[in-house]
Amino acid sequence: MSTIIRSSSYEIFIGNDTFIQLEKFLLKHYSGRKIFILVDENTNEKCLPFISERISMLKDAVVLQMESGEKNKSLSTCEELWKQLTDHHADRKSLLINLGGGVVGDVGGFVAATYMRGIDFINIPTTLLAMVDASAGGKNGINFSGLKNQVGTFTKPAAVFISPFFLKTLAEREIKSGFAEVIKHALIADAEKWEELRQLNSLADVNWIKIIDHSVYIKNKIVNADFRERNKRKSLNFGHTIGHALESYSVKHHADPLKHGEAVAIGMIGEIYLSMKHLDFPSNTAEEVISFIQKHFVNMVAEINPDEVLELIHSDKKKEQSEVNFVLLKNIADPFINQNPSDELVKQAIGFSLQPFKSSVDLHQ
Repeated sequence: MSTIIRSSSYEIFIGNDTFIQLEKFLLKHYSGRKIFILVDENTNEKCLPFISERISMLKDAVVLQMESGEKNKSLSTCEELWKQLTDHHADRKSLLINLGGGVVGDVGGFVAATYMRGIDFINIPTTLLAMVDASAGGKNGINFSGLKNQVGTFTKPAAVFISPFFLKTLAEREIKSGFAEVIKHALIADAEKWEELRQLNSLADVNWIKIIDHSVYIKNKIVNADFRERNKRKSLNFGHTIGHALESYSVKHHADPLKHGEAVAIGMIGEIYLSMKHLDFPSNTAEEVISFIQKHFVNMVAEINPDEVLELIHSDKKKEQSEVNFVLLKNIADPFINQNPSDELVKQAIGFSLQPFKSSVDLHQ
């Protein structure tokens, strides 16, 4: 059976029978319409055959393919996809199914939201990161001029279908990248879940349906209260101000760049440090959080220039006038939005986040 989480205007199906639900949904809403499926080279090989074999309506769908990787979340990728939609006579009643991770979902959502002023799209996330975070919430977009998610829209999908089956196709690094967002959701919204998570020694035997269901529930609750990110939804950016800057830096400078979740994990360490210095977040709890993150995310950081990361932070789209806005924590599940620590303190936090786990003595300095 699937869990169904209802957002303000669409449903999120989570479970082992989501493909049954997907077929029913397509028959009900898109019978007789032209359907497109966006994949990358990985989901084309590992995921598309699985759903095409099970859902008769998708056997004749037009497959669009983009290259995987953050560097392909670009305007040129969108232009190629808009051209393919046009060449295949997509109209305003067509449907685009985004079958992939966060990059496919972000690009596909943006392409659908802007093609002919908007066609319907469905997200079928295939990575843990996309399942717990990127596929729901209605944010989509692309990177521009070296900046993460600089151009995009708030456009809701017609539905989201999440199946843990696709986790079997993922490398351990991809699982850990998604787990960073699971940690974030607990830290900003659920102290009890945080206590449960920090007892985990290994991700090998986790009940992923339970984990995904809880994370999506938290995100959906926050998004429903503030869809266009005027207030409460900003709390979901915890770890992302430093994290997005690190990710943009890494895409530019590293042959094997940080994945989104890895950058967010480092960003959470830096922003826990800021929380301790700026909002008196308890140092013993800070040590627990940092220790847990370091245990699950090790050996991630290649050489990074903190000054350039600070410059990227100042280009962050969350900046208002001359102030960079951080989400910091007063305690677990007690986020404070629109915090403006000094550049000097932010630079200290960047340096701190890029080092191995600090002792409690160092945390008090």
